[in-house]
Amino acid sequence: MQVLKLEERDRQDWDAYVNASPQATVYHLAAWKDVMEDALGLRTNYLFARNGSHVAGVLPLLYVRSRLSGPYFTSMPSGVCAENDDAAHALIQCAMQLVGDSAAKYLVLRDSFRRWDVPGLVTDESHCTLITNLNEGPQAMWTKLDRRVRQHVRKAESGELEVLMGPQYLDELYPAYSEAMRDLGTPTLGLGFFRQLLSRFPVNFTTVMVRAQDQVLGGAFVAKFRDTLYNTWGGMRRASFPLRSSHLWYWETLKYGQQNGYRQIDLGRSEWDSGTFEFKKHWLSEPRPLYHQFYLNGPAKAPAIGSRRCQDLTYRFFVKGWQLMPLPMTERVGPFLRQRMPFG
Repeated sequence: MQVLKLEERDRQDWDAYVNASPQATVYHLAAWKDVMEDALGLRTNYLFARNGSHVAGVLPLLYVRSRLSGPYFTSMPSGVCAENDDAAHALIQCAMQLVGDSAAKYLVLRDSFRRWDVPGLVTDESHCTLITNLNEGPQAMWTKLDRRVRQHVRKAESGELEVLMGPQYLDELYPAYSEAMRDLGTPTLGLGFFRQLLSRFPVNFTTVMVRAQDQVLGGAFVAKFRDTLYNTWGGMRRASFPLRSSHLWYWETLKYGQQNGYRQIDLGRSEWDSGTFEFKKHWLSEPRPLYHQFYLNGPAKAPAIGSRRCQDLTYRFFVKGWQLMPLPMTERVGPFLRQRMPFG
């Protein structure tokens, strides 16, 4: 079993493996390498295991320079994609070696559907994703929704909110999304990142925009991969919350998926029993555990993720300060900061 770094000549073999692998997600596709390098300026190490001429697994890695936490390696969401334990272990061992050779502080295998039993890995199990099956028609799904959820959707519809889907809405959607992220205290990846995303993934990504007459309320970026839709980045302006814009966004996305032949929708990562988790549960979804696995090269404990970051006073001050910043400033500074924390 060889572990190699992705070269241009290997891209066809890489994506052929990803497109055929039951364990693969949209985040394993090779074009992410270009997005992360060109839009965020990150250094990438895309590793793949080869058994003879046969690709047996892939692990897309990013190298991040952070003054706060020190340099580290992170996988793309979904972590390792491998057809067997031998290939997975070979990829993880190679990633650990990269950490040691570069004096990085740690490696994180992010949002994995599987917990890998490799010595030296520390596992965090505080997150899950929620999956909605789309094997029934819109009317059957509608009747199964909670009564209050149906009321909220009807309220949005009666308020003349509309949902528009397509990559052509990016420039309209982005300012509302950016405002929503600022209000959450989260730096945005920047308009350039999403332009790169839609350019590099013309088949796999689109936008969902919620609008009230001429005012854009927010929306999301939705990924399409084989039989699955993915809710990736999204948000709504706070002023739209009473209009139940998020309920209409979710309902119309479910309808779109069912009507266009998708088998399921991945509603995205949440902490178990959080408010976001409870909201997503209402959409006929079932939780599926996610694992963050860390290899530590010096630190005594793994970095905090999710709400546990709020235990850090510096992080809380950052969030409060970011929420008070004017949007033009967050747009200038946000992408620079996200080079040091590409995933939350």
